[in-house]
Amino acid sequence: MSSEHSHIDEDEIDIKEVFRTLYRYRYMIMLFVILFGMVSAYIAYFKPNVYQASSTVEVGLQQRGYGGSNDILSMAMDPGVLNSDTEIEIIKSRFLAKKALEKVDFSHQYFTTRRYKKIELYKDSPFEVGMIKGFGIPFELHRVDNKHYRLVVDEAKDENGTTWSYDKVLPYGAEVVSRYFHLNVVRKAPLDDAPYSFVVHEENFPTGKVDVSQTSKFSTILRISYEDNVPLRAQEYANALADAYIRQSIEKKTKEATRKLAFIDKQLKKITENLKSSAVKIEEFKKGTNTISLSSKAEVIIRQMSEAEAKLEEISMEREMLENLYKQIKKGKHLESVSVVGIGIASEALAEQIKALQEAIIKKKVLREDYTEMYPGVIKLRKQIAYLKRNIIETIDNLRNSINEKKSLLEKSIKKYQKQLNELPADERMYGQLQRKFAVNEKIYSYLLEKRSETAIIKAATVSRNRIIDTALLPEKPIKPKRKLIVLVGLILGLIAGIAVAFLRNFLDDRIQSEEDVKHLIDTPMLGFIPHMKDGKEKLKVLVSPKSAVAESFRNLRTNLQFMVRKGRSHVISVTSTISGEGKTTVCINLAAIMSIANKKTIVLNLDMRKPTLHEKFGLSNAHGMSTLLSGSTTLSNVIQKTEYENLDVITSGPVPPNPSELIQGELMEKVIEKLREVYDVIILDTPPIGLVTDARTLMHLSDTSIYLLRAGYSKKSFVNSIKELSSLREIHGLAVVLNDVKIDKNGYGYGYGYGYGYYEEGK
Repeated sequence: MSSEHSHIDEDEIDIKEVFRTLYRYRYMIMLFVILFGMVSAYIAYFKPNVYQASSTVEVGLQQRGYGGSNDILSMAMDPGVLNSDTEIEIIKSRFLAKKALEKVDFSHQYFTTRRYKKIELYKDSPFEVGMIKGFGIPFELHRVDNKHYRLVVDEAKDENGTTWSYDKVLPYGAEVVSRYFHLNVVRKAPLDDAPYSFVVHEENFPTGKVDVSQTSKFSTILRISYEDNVPLRAQEYANALADAYIRQSIEKKTKEATRKLAFIDKQLKKITENLKSSAVKIEEFKKGTNTISLSSKAEVIIRQMSEAEAKLEEISMEREMLENLYKQIKKGKHLESVSVVGIGIASEALAEQIKALQEAIIKKKVLREDYTEMYPGVIKLRKQIAYLKRNIIETIDNLRNSINEKKSLLEKSIKKYQKQLNELPADERMYGQLQRKFAVNEKIYSYLLEKRSETAIIKAATVSRNRIIDTALLPEKPIKPKRKLIVLVGLILGLIAGIAVAFLRNFLDDRIQSEEDVKHLIDTPMLGFIPHMKDGKEKLKVLVSPKSAVAESFRNLRTNLQFMVRKGRSHVISVTSTISGEGKTTVCINLAAIMSIANKKTIVLNLDMRKPTLHEKFGLSNAHGMSTLLSGSTTLSNVIQKTEYENLDVITSGPVPPNPSELIQGELMEKVIEKLREVYDVIILDTPPIGLVTDARTLMHLSDTSIYLLRAGYSKKSFVNSIKELSSLREIHGLAVVLNDVKIDKNGYGYGYGYGYGYYEEGK
């Protein structure tokens, strides 16, 4: 139970120590908060505004229709599966940025100063600059009048590292040619008196951040956002990116369809001529031979032969398209626009392989915008592309073998039908051949028309699939910087930094600050503490201000001392410290004064003969004193001096002797104290610092109570080692510690204490 209680007390002491440290360094912490707040406010004010504009586009991310239907309509409406991550990377790529930059100018930057901040004007600039030479050089432009301006270049460097400057007044519209630049400035509107500046970059490239995201997890709508210091430019570039994406998507997806349409139109033109020629030949044959119709047997042969030849022609065309696809895959060029839609014999597996190949190629191109060929992602995609190409080529080889087998079977059937046709009469055979050619051309014509319609529908569907939903609006408010947040963070950081420095200073500070510091270091009892005395020149604070906190602290000290004296015997009290400056003499005279007020006959002996100050406190003569008394030059009665206060006498130190230690350690010293015991109730010995000389130890042997004085904020923690050493000596009686010069706040609470003397008024 007792150990638990001590643990709780220890925790409470630690919490008090934290608050004591914070209170002690409160002004420094406030200074840190103010400084950090001012710096953060400066940063927040001068940090340029960032505006964001967003446009949304719908992209084709649908999956294939249910059941994997391959009819012409489903194939036309579904050119394949698109990947949202791929589309996002395409929008972020430099490839698309080049297309968007055709509509937005980032190369010309015009600046001015408003309310001490540098801002970019963009299209609001009152002048325009055309440049042939001098890209990247920062120019300053100052208004002179409506026809002239001043052009300044301040210490620029050329390609050789040579520093050069330029400063001339020039007319608007005139060509300005120098060794380092060639430009022309045209005035668009009246210029303000504020200085302007501009820089023209050789490359037109966006300076802001592009962000692309899906509006929701399963959405086919992408939001394209762009951040820029100029709101109008942010709007224009966001819209330009959306438009460029739609255009490139259409171009990519319709390129193959356009190529197919050209091929089909070419075939249609040839077949149309053949069809016309066949029709004319049939008519001429009918007129020449009076043949109106064929026999039923001939009609069957002709129909079967025509169907076989039409199928053979279709297979030949499909084989030709397959050969073109094979060559394109082998060459490895323009594979992004390759499509198998429209090739009748193309399997679903081939279509999926080609789409996977296209996605891998696009991903690789996007990565190559920012990475080299040795980047792991690029290496992985390169291997994937090679693998897909091999699989596609194998698939095409299998399809070609299948086509060749079908072609061989059809050719055999045609030969059989031709043999049967040769057995017919000559006129009927000739008429049948003409009609067969006409039927073949007619079927091929119908087939090509069907394929052309199919390809045209695919092209139209691709165009309508991607569209801009919302164009970007002109942003009214900046999204960055969050000025209030910056200032708040600055204040918090200042508070944290101030507290950290406070605890660091407290950790590095080896001075005693409070009663708790003393209790942590030693077990010697504490008699009390003395508050800080504002006016150090006052002789006796307890008499001048009897209602003050100082006076009350000495009353408390007097009360505690009463428990350390034997009744019927005068009380000898020695007061010492480690070094000078800890307030021994001040404490001695005020302690003597508080004793005298209690009707105790009190005398103070100044035994610090090396540095005497007691006589100055009372304004007494120091011609005779302890030095003359202990050396036998005068008697005790001659050195005792009365003060203006009742019951308070003083023996000053006297002239500084050459051997103060020998005088104090002599037998006469003990006899003097015994003689004084007969007359006085309280004898207070003002001793030399024990850390400098050993005189005080001798005097402490002769005392009933030994007060060791420590001064808050002045005495070092290492001084307690002397107290520990004295505590181990049996001949020293009643050793106790008094903490001097403790700071008390305006509410009357001593630093590090739970109570104080604030309810006592200072005497006027």
